[in-house]
Amino acid sequence: MEDKIQIQRNAFDMIRYYAALSVMLLHYTGYSRIFSDQGSIVLTAIRSIVTFFPGVVVLFALSGFLITVSREQTHDTRLFFRKRVFRLFPELWVCTLFNLLVLSLLAFDRFDKSILIWLVTQIPGIANTPSCLKDFATGSVNGALWTIFVELQFYLLILFCYKFLKKLSLYGWYALLAFSVFINLLAGHLAPILPSYMQKLLERSFFPYMIWFLIGVFCYMKRTILLPFLKKYCPLFFILYLILYQFDILNHGYYCNILISIFCPLITIGLAYLLPAFRIKTDLSYGMFLYHWIILNLIVYFDLFQKLPRLLCLTLFIVSTLILAWCSTTLVGKRVRSHMRQ
Repeated sequence: MEDKIQIQRNAFDMIRYYAALSVMLLHYTGYSRIFSDQGSIVLTAIRSIVTFFPGVVVLFALSGFLITVSREQTHDTRLFFRKRVFRLFPELWVCTLFNLLVLSLLAFDRFDKSILIWLVTQIPGIANTPSCLKDFATGSVNGALWTIFVELQFYLLILFCYKFLKKLSLYGWYALLAFSVFINLLAGHLAPILPSYMQKLLERSFFPYMIWFLIGVFCYMKRTILLPFLKKYCPLFFILYLILYQFDILNHGYYCNILISIFCPLITIGLAYLLPAFRIKTDLSYGMFLYHWIILNLIVYFDLFQKLPRLLCLTLFIVSTLILAWCSTTLVGKRVRSHMRQ
């Protein structure tokens, strides 16, 4: 009973929102520097914060922990996968139709058969941009959605490997995590020298990001040992993380520094149990991932980085994304989850 109460009392909801907002602001600040000739100390500071604790790393670490919880509580594998599919795809498909409407209003004269290919690839969640829209706005119709396809691969990993992972000894886990670190380092070394199509395949595969996800799985599988340890030493880990980040030690790895790849997931799980337990009734984080790039494209298309004051433009970006995320969650997500409970 104590273990169950400990698992339930966490701050994952707040951390999930941080991850979504972090990814949003990372993309916003990146394109503001490209499409605006006005420097901003505030935007530079925001970008420094969101790159310090990368949202994608946090997202996959949370996913590893929480998906394992879901898998343990859902003994029927078909039901587990069905729940995961319904968690991802209905909102993604509605987002795709909304994006198609926006693109049709703004760039219909550019459309060709690549639009149909794009629509088909959105069914399994494969992120790409139609060739006819490569120079539209940011150059990507929804550049954040590659994480969804990677997430789907992680679902399959847990679906088929759960029993194996559960039986792993502590030393077996150390070996698996060490192998995942090696894969991340290898991917970071190979990515710059691979042909562009191979780089895309690597980017869309789960292998480079596996270390973050597996640390989350590991923390749940060995929770009786790790959660008290991480909760106790999380502040110390954070100080160590700050030092490693500041001095850019061992700056090797795919997507981010390999030491960040290791410490960031551990700090994420530790913070979830160190911070006050707090539940947020409506989770908008998935909708924030889905819709923020569409708003970003509109800002770039209408040149709002230049036309609006910086604070107003940033506010417009965040508020518009939250409104669309709320509509997506309440009109689609909640109905799907209600149907799943029937």
